[in-house]
Amino acid sequence: MWMRATWHECAAELDAVSQQFRKAYWGTYSNSLPRDPRDDAEMVRTSKEGVQILRALALAVRSEQDFNLVPPIHVVVGAVKKEHARPEDAAQVKQACGYAHVLALPGYTPLHLREALNKIAHPDPRSADYFIGQGNSAHELLLYGSNRGHNWFAAVSVLRLVSAIQALPDTAMQ
Repeated sequence: MWMRATWHECAAELDAVSQQFRKAYWGTYSNSLPRDPRDDAEMVRTSKEGVQILRALALAVRSEQDFNLVPPIHVVVGAVKKEHARPEDAAQVKQACGYAHVLALPGYTPLHLREALNKIAHPDPRSADYFIGQGNSAHELLLYGSNRGHNWFAAVSVLRLVSAIQALPDTAMQ
């Protein structure tokens, strides 16, 4: 549902969709196994909606940044691995319980907003994954792709991304 008109409204909508996804992940209808099919259906629905919002935000904010129409902010919204990256790196983030913990591992560096928006715009859709933290403490996108023949892997915190977008001056979506 395209209700948003500004970046802040878009970020608020993304936050709400993320909350719905996390709720379904932990079991809206039943938190016992086997999973309730309604929770799986809700995860699929909110995932599709979240991807639409993320791509719209990524392109809108990056475009404005390209022409210095918004101030740059250097907030960390995840972790990135640029050397020897593989889709299987997603398992490492899940095992470590999120991006903040893999930053201590070799090969990972902080992922700032601008680069995260680029990763959201250019992932390999066959390798996309996610991580949900205990008690809804985290919702991370685990993305893999290639840039000029160099593979990369990124763990992007949806919650930190929302905060970073809301820290920017509010701008109408184009």
